[in-house]
Amino acid sequence: MYRNQSSSISSQRGNVYIIAIFVIVVMGMLALNLTRISWSNQDTLTREVLGSQASLLAQSGNEWALTHFFPLDEADDFDSLKARCDTDFSTKASNAITALIANGGVPCSTTETNISCEISSENVPEELKYLKVSTVATCSDGGVFEVEREETVWVRGIKDD
Repeated sequence: MYRNQSSSISSQRGNVYIIAIFVIVVMGMLALNLTRISWSNQDTLTREVLGSQASLLAQSGNEWALTHFFPLDEADDFDSLKARCDTDFSTKASNAITALIANGGVPCSTTETNISCEISSENVPEELKYLKVSTVATCSDGGVFEVEREETVWVRGIKDD
C-alpha cells in the first residue's frame, strides 16, 4: 500500500538534471544575445559620432574656403575668384585642414581630408560660371571604423555694375 519513496526520488533526479541543463542553456543564450545587442549599440554610436565629426569638419573646410574666396575689402567678381582658386589653393587648403583638425581635437586624418576647388566648364555663359568647392573629411577610431563625409558648395562671383 505504501509506495517506495526512495525509488521515486531517484527516478526524478534525472528529470531535475535535464531541467537544470535546459535552464542554463536558455539563460546562456539570452545573455549572449543581450551582449550582442550591447555591442551593436556601441558600434552604432561610434559610427554616429565619427560621422558627425567628419560632417562638421567638412562643413568647417567649406566655411574656410568661402572666407578664402570672399576676403574683406577685395574684389568679388568671377575672375578674382578664379585667380584665388588657381594660386596656391591646395597648399593653403592643406594648411587649413591641418589647423582645423589640430584645433578641433577630432580623430580625423589630415592625409585623407582635403578641400578642392574646381572651375566650371568653359562652355558655360559668363553669368552662369561658378566654382565648385568640395571638402572630403575622413575620421576613424583607430582601425575598426572609418567614416567619410563630403560637403560641396557652389560659388559665384558678384558682378559689379
